Amino acid sequence: MNDPIARCLGMSGDDATERVLRRLRPWIETETPSGHVDNIVALSRRIEDELDAIGGVVEAFDAPRLGRNLRVTFHGDQPELEHLLLLGHIDTVHPIGTLQHQPWRVFQDRAEGPGIFDMKGAIAVAVEALACIAGRHLRPRRTVRMLITCDEEIGSHGSRDLIAECAAEAGVAIVPEPALPDGSAKTRRKGVGTYRMEAHGRAAHAGIDPRSAVSATAEIAHQVLACLALADPAMGTTLNIGTIGGGTASNVVAAHAWATIDTRFVEPAEGDRIDRALADLAPRLAGASVKVNRNELRPPLVRTPQVAALYEQAREVAAGLGVVLGEGATGGGSDGSLVAALGVPTLDGLGPRGGGAHAADEHILLSDLPFRVALMVRLLETF
Repeated sequence: MNDPIARCLGMSGDDATERVLRRLRPWIETETPSGHVDNIVALSRRIEDELDAIGGVVEAFDAPRLGRNLRVTFHGDQPELEHLLLLGHIDTVHPIGTLQHQPWRVFQDRAEGPGIFDMKGAIAVAVEALACIAGRHLRPRRTVRMLITCDEEIGSHGSRDLIAECAAEAGVAIVPEPALPDGSAKTRRKGVGTYRMEAHGRAAHAGIDPRSAVSATAEIAHQVLACLALADPAMGTTLNIGTIGGGTASNVVAAHAWATIDTRFVEPAEGDRIDRALADLAPRLAGASVKVNRNELRPPLVRTPQVAALYEQAREVAAGLGVVLGEGATGGGSDGSLVAALGVPTLDGLGPRGGGAHAADEHILLSDLPFRVALMVRLLETF
C-alpha cells in the first residue's frame, strides 16, 4: 500500500468509510435530542457494547432527567503518563420526528442525518480508530479515557462534574467536534453565556387606567437596548436577544415580560464583564423590577502556547498522512473549552468535514472519513 492513510489503517479508504457508515447508521436512526432519556440511554448502551467489544473498560453514569454518560478506558503502553481525554456527546438539537423529513441518506460524497455532523459522525470515527488500534493488538501511547456525554447541547450541566473529574489527571485532551469548513482544527473558541431576563410591572386596562400601570414590556425594551450596548465588536464580544415575549392581551398593560440573551466572547475577562453588567441591570421605570438569571457560562478556548504546540504535533502527523491540517477559530462552544480552562492542553475540531450543523442539511463528507480515522489513530499512538 503506497497510500499513507491506507498503510496506517491496514485497509483501503473505501473499506474504512464503509466501516464508519455501518457503525454510524443505527446511531443516526436513534434520535437523541437533549433530554430524551429513553433514546439517549438506548444509544449509550449500544455504544457501550461496541466499545466493550474492542477492549474498552466501560463505566456508566446515570444523569437524572438527561440520560446517561459513558467513561471508557483503554490502557496505554506508557501508563506512567497522564491520560489522554477524548471528549464527545451524543445529544443533538433535532427533535423526535426529524428523521421523517431528514432521513439517513448516503449519496455522492455525503452522508446525511440529524446529528451526523454534530457530532455522532465524529464519535464513530473515534470508535473506529480505537477499533483499528485494538485490531492490530496494539495500544495507544497514553491511557485513553473516552468520555461520551448526554447534555452538551444544553450546557453540560449534568456532566460538568464528570468532565472536571476526568480532566483532573489528564495530560492532553482531544475533541473531535466538527472541523472548520476547510478541515482545519480549532485552536480558539469563543466563550458562551446564556441568560434569561425577566421584567415585572403592574397590569391595568390600557384604555381606562393606564396611569396606574407599569409596563413590563416597556421595561424589557429599555433593558434590551442596555444589553446590546454591552457588546464590543473590536474585542469579539457580541450579544444577541434570541427570543422575547410578554403580556397577555393588546388592551392590557403587561405585568410580565422576558427575553433570552446569548453572549459570545474571546477573552475570559470579557465574559466576566458581561456577566457582572447583566447581574447589575437596574429598572428604568418607576415601579418595575428586572432580574437576570444565568443559564450557562462556558469559558473560551484560548490559544495558549500549550494548545499551539499540540496543534503543531497534529499538523506534523497530518502531513505524514499527506494532508495539510490548518487551524482556526469559531464562535461556537464545546466541552473542550471546559477542559482547557482547567489547564489541560486541548485540541478541538478534529471531527470529519461537513456542514449544516443544527440544520436540515446536516452532513459529513465521505471522502474525508479515511483521513479522519487515520489521523485519530496516529494521534492516539503519538500524543
